[in-house]
Amino acid sequence: VAYNSVNPKWEGGSGEASVCDNISGVLSSLGFIPVTQEVAPGRTNVVCTISGSRGAPSLILNAHVDVVGVEGMNDPFKLRRDGDKLYGRGTYDMKGSVSVMLALGKFFAKEPPPGDVHLTFVCDEEDLSIGMEHLMNDWLPMLKEKPTAAIILEPTEESIGICHKGFAWYEIVIEGKAAHGSRPEEGIDAIFPLGAVIQEISEVEKELYAKDAHPYLGHSSLHVGTLMGGTNLPVIAAESRLDWERRILPGELDADLEKEYERIVSTAENYPGKHRVEPKKLFVRPPMETLETADIVQRLKKASPVSHLTGMSYWADSALVSEAGIPSVLFGPIGHGAHAIDEWVSARSLHRVYETVKTVILGMSEAV
Repeated sequence: VAYNSVNPKWEGGSGEASVCDNISGVLSSLGFIPVTQEVAPGRTNVVCTISGSRGAPSLILNAHVDVVGVEGMNDPFKLRRDGDKLYGRGTYDMKGSVSVMLALGKFFAKEPPPGDVHLTFVCDEEDLSIGMEHLMNDWLPMLKEKPTAAIILEPTEESIGICHKGFAWYEIVIEGKAAHGSRPEEGIDAIFPLGAVIQEISEVEKELYAKDAHPYLGHSSLHVGTLMGGTNLPVIAAESRLDWERRILPGELDADLEKEYERIVSTAENYPGKHRVEPKKLFVRPPMETLETADIVQRLKKASPVSHLTGMSYWADSALVSEAGIPSVLFGPIGHGAHAIDEWVSARSLHRVYETVKTVILGMSEAV
């Protein structure tokens, strides 16, 4: 927690290099050979393979080391304990899980696991996930054998997260022509077409909610994120912009998403007038879903019988691991305040997560 690893997306963010240096130092002191990957200037991953002793299936353990901004927090990088609660930026999301992984490294330095365990610490999960992209695109192909599963130690309240939604970000810009409000015939209003777009987005969302819900994730959705236009009250707006987000359920087809996007854009294009429409697809991330019957899910259930299966409300790097063909689950501690000023994680929960994951690793040589 003491290492400032605020993602550069936030003001004052310095990146992950310092905390990765610390992680690498801890792993080196345990006798391992960690590898630091510079993904971008000041943006680093650390990977460390603990070699197995019995040829059992291998696992990836993963945590991200970047944290969000600290505005409004007092001493955000000072770890403070109040009973069972550990306070500080990143305790819950997710440096508590980083400590769990390092503790597992300490245990398996003395007693090698039955199969290889890949400890992976990545940068930039809180923004564009360039750390996990690098891991899947550059590191994974170099392994002699693809890992059989991955546990992403995101905070899950000790539930077993088997799915989450994906998302897509879109933008539409309307270009018109400015004119004085008293002479509207001389201008081309760039705001009126957005009214039709907003109405169409609302209609699409109603249709999505009319469909069958996912058993863990509910319905897909979309909403307007930002809306801008105009420069002054007595002036016909020459430009406007609307950004919207679409949350994507597992199983939704790219072709259907494309039709939906074109439908919304065409609403602006077909609106009466001489305005110009410039749509853009900004960013997309896939959803993630692992079968309830998957081996890694069953192993976690066996190791922690009180944990229930669930879908996560947030997006996580697990989607990129799953997309690479590795069954993935999310399993992490109880806490509160991810991205909030009162962030904390339960110390007892961190210990339970440690024991559960250790049990899974030790049991990899046995049938579930």
